[in-house]
This record gives sequence, C-alpha cells and structure tokens, in this order.
Amino acid sequence: MRSVIPGLLLACMVTSPALAVPTACGLISAAEMSGLLGSTVATAADDRGGQTKCTYESANGAIGGAYVEVQLNWGDGPAGMAGAGALDKELGKVVGALAGVGDQATIVGPMILIRRKEDLITLVISGVPDSRATARHIYELLDARLSKQAP
Repeated sequence: MRSVIPGLLLACMVTSPALAVPTACGLISAAEMSGLLGSTVATAADDRGGQTKCTYESANGAIGGAYVEVQLNWGDGPAGMAGAGALDKELGKVVGALAGVGDQATIVGPMILIRRKEDLITLVISGVPDSRATARHIYELLDARLSKQAP
C-alpha cells in the first residue's frame, strides 16, 4: 500500500497543468513573430525530450525571406554556454558576446546562444535587417512570458 501513495502523488504532479512546460510556438505565435519581423511567417513546431523548437519561415517560401528558429533547452544553460566558450578559441572572429541579453549571450555566426537562469535559448535569425535587435525583441518576449510561468 505504501508504494501506491507515492505513485499516485507522482502521477498527479506530472499531469498537473501548473507543471506544464511551455512550447516555443506557444510562447510566440506566428502573428506576433510576423509583426516583429515585418513579414508574414508560418510556424513549424518540434517539441521533444527536454527541448522545444519553433521555426518561423516566410509564409510565401521566398528565398532569403525572414527566418527565425527559437529553441529552448530546459536546464542546459550552463553547459551550452561552456560549449560556446570552447568555440570562441576555435572560431575567434565569428564568435562574440551579446551584452544585455539574458544572463549571458554569445553570437556564433547566425546563431545566438542565450543563458536564462538554468535554461538555454538558441536563436537562429536570417533575412532580417538587424538580427541583434530582433534577438533582443524575441528574448524580451520569451523572458516576460517565462517569468509569468515561474512558480
């Protein structure tokens, strides 16, 4: 009988809506991202095993059009930033810090790695005039929405 009680407790915790993990596409809708980018985008979700990813791509499929990937890896912030630090030595000029975004942020080509507390946010941005400003706006939206979901 003792093993049933912890099992029921665990089942209630796992299915509780208060513990639901947000999805990237759920945090920023296609309409919001379209407004941010200045062009209409469609979304594609990829949510699995400790990460959630949303790809926002020009709805008309235009080559060189606006493209953004937003990926969140829960609990991978410190490890992701350590990996980015290792790349700094190897890639030099294509790696740089992005001040004022998250707890720590690094740019590697079109990819931006952001540590927010213990989590890693990865942005891939292309086809926009200013990817750094776009990254800041995306991060601000994510941070505000993730802060609301904190216990």
